[in-house]
Amino acid sequence: MSLKLSSRHAEVTVLPEKGADVLCFVDRRSGVDVLFKTPWGKRTPGQWARRGTSEERWIEAYAGGWQLLLPNGGAECVERGATWGFHGEAALLPWEVVSATQASAVLETTLFLVPLRVRRHFSLEGRLLRIEETVSNESPEEIEVMWSQHPALGPPFLDGGCVLSAGCTSVLADDRFPGTMLAPGSRHDWPHVTTVTGDKVDLREVPAPDEPRSVLAYLGGFTSGFFAVTNPNLRLGFGLRWPLEMFDKAWLWEEVHSGSGWPWFRRAYALAVEPASTIPAQGMAVARAKGERVIFLAPGSSHQVLLEAVLFDGTGEVADIGPGGAVHFA
Repeated sequence: MSLKLSSRHAEVTVLPEKGADVLCFVDRRSGVDVLFKTPWGKRTPGQWARRGTSEERWIEAYAGGWQLLLPNGGAECVERGATWGFHGEAALLPWEVVSATQASAVLETTLFLVPLRVRRHFSLEGRLLRIEETVSNESPEEIEVMWSQHPALGPPFLDGGCVLSAGCTSVLADDRFPGTMLAPGSRHDWPHVTTVTGDKVDLREVPAPDEPRSVLAYLGGFTSGFFAVTNPNLRLGFGLRWPLEMFDKAWLWEEVHSGSGWPWFRRAYALAVEPASTIPAQGMAVARAKGERVIFLAPGSSHQVLLEAVLFDGTGEVADIGPGGAVHFA
């Protein structure tokens, strides 16, 4: 089952049976869905619960689109007497549809490994999608979590002419799996990075499908919580705005027909800028051991964030995205 939210200018598909994922975000003018889709696509709910490692289960269930990662991000680890799986459990659970109209929906779920109640309120107005997330600690104990968003863009929207904009000032390569281009743990000033071969690369220039590379890095030093990708050929852009109080970093993931073997077998062409409370994408235990920031949820407390995703017309670099999805070009 899926929910369709629609306006005159856009259509959004949400999956209640699988994580309240946003699977599609379609621009009606062009007919283009901006979100990435995996080669294996959407699978029947429940199949992945019986298979392999937690990473294998999560990726098997991953059809693409936009996920909520909670309470963990990256590698599985043992926390509070339970194994927190790869990327957490929120994106694997079925969610209850509390209410739904043509342009809005409210979905809720309760996590099993930690006593958290999670609500996602979706509303679509024109080409602006608002997602209001509320995470409530239903226990008398304090809980530490990683809280991240996982929106990935792909073809036909994504191509070699696209321009990536972000409100950050720094780039930190992952120290374990930085991909094919950056040295592990290397630091750079946005948007220019130095590759392992000494070449200078501008990360604003999205590589074409026939330019294989992979990147896992962390964007920081945000002066404004936003990123945008503009496709000049389509005159279409996608932008996302988020609160820096919760998400003061963003994971940068690029997979351009580079990853051999499972799961991609060089079949993926994706770009993701993922607002995150915590780095690195190596699980809660590693983040804590490295002294990185995590989110503390006090007993009985609720925490709310507002994310605003917008489709827009344009061809240039974006300087900022303001409240209500107002796009400001450089």
